[in-house]
Amino acid sequence: MTVIDLGELRDDPLPPPSGPAPRAVGRPLRLAVVLALTLLASTAAAPVAQRVAAVVPAPLGTVALLHDGEVFLLEPSGTAAAPGWLSAWTVPTSAGARPVRRWQMPVPVVSGSAQLRRHADLLLLTGSSGRLDGEYRTFAHDRDTGRVRWQRTGSGRPAGPDLLFEDGADGRMTINSVDPSSGRDRWSMPVPAGMVLFSSAADGVDRIVTVRPDGPAEVWDARRGVRLHTAPLDHEGTPSNTGFDVVGDLLLAFAGNSGRLTGFGLDGLDRRWEVPLTTPVFFVACGPLLCVQGEAGGVRALDPATGRTVWRDNRWELSGTERGGRMLASGLGRGVWHPLVVLDVASGRVAAELDVWNVAASRSPDGPVFGVRPAGDGRMLVAELDVAAARARVRDVLPAVSGDCQSDAQLLLCRLMDGRFGVWRVPR
Repeated sequence: MTVIDLGELRDDPLPPPSGPAPRAVGRPLRLAVVLALTLLASTAAAPVAQRVAAVVPAPLGTVALLHDGEVFLLEPSGTAAAPGWLSAWTVPTSAGARPVRRWQMPVPVVSGSAQLRRHADLLLLTGSSGRLDGEYRTFAHDRDTGRVRWQRTGSGRPAGPDLLFEDGADGRMTINSVDPSSGRDRWSMPVPAGMVLFSSAADGVDRIVTVRPDGPAEVWDARRGVRLHTAPLDHEGTPSNTGFDVVGDLLLAFAGNSGRLTGFGLDGLDRRWEVPLTTPVFFVACGPLLCVQGEAGGVRALDPATGRTVWRDNRWELSGTERGGRMLASGLGRGVWHPLVVLDVASGRVAAELDVWNVAASRSPDGPVFGVRPAGDGRMLVAELDVAAARARVRDVLPAVSGDCQSDAQLLLCRLMDGRFGVWRVPR
């Protein structure tokens, strides 16, 4: 294994963006560019103390998870019949040290179909064995030893301390609440034919909503398996031609044939409002507002109490990152490199333009947000995107990075040109 030599930061010219950024504001853009270049030049003048960089070896096709300063890898076997390899790595905290593999074990999961997640002291591996039946199973591994505690079909959803699994066959479905320490069911509830939706709090699913084609909607407590509300839905359309979603404390019903959106309160399933709406792609909470992403792009922000349109802007696509009443959005287009802007959630006003960045997947809801973009000669420029302050702060230049980056509260992990993974403690 090799420790990456990041070298010195130099005031090299950056490549031009892949396209012109939307000119929503002028002065904030000029100030952001001046600030970024100033920070890059000042960083080049003084070496960063204790910059930690390490390489975790991995073949091409490996699935990686960065969580709480640890790296978990699922390596492919090379053949469909042979098992893959799951391993856990400890990242060094001092410069010059090498990552340490704590454990490694074979697993009957194909890496291309797999998902790695952390839940309490478990590492959850979900995927297919590659057999013709295509069955997906979840294996619960002890985080410290790699030992399999239990396994079952399906993919679990966190619901407070427990996990929710859906089991279904012949049109029948059952939702099971599973104790993660043992894999045993705490309770089970049969789900009628129809649509099943999940309402989430900060620690996972807190309510389950079912909508039957020929019956009432029901709301269940996802932590106790208790039915809370049952009521018919009074809206324009029928469940067969209506799409449903849950955002915040609202059950949303979108009737595509009439272009109407109806909002129902989850507490009581009372009909609160109905408004006209063109075809949406998805709904998401934007601070106190309800944001709708359009099919052709563009954002429309609604008052969740009345359905009234508070603001709309057809230039943006939401990134899902929000801090301090502001959120990241990107210009519309193809590819991964798009101009980013910071929007004020309440008004939709552009607070700043941040140039072109690809946002690293974040494993820490309140942790730093990193953006990366090519800096020439196979290097990658890294900036911390301070959404609340509406500015980009250049932090480092990384060599030999191809992309596929993710971050947690401590580290940034990216795939290198040769398929291995580089891990950095980005100076802040």
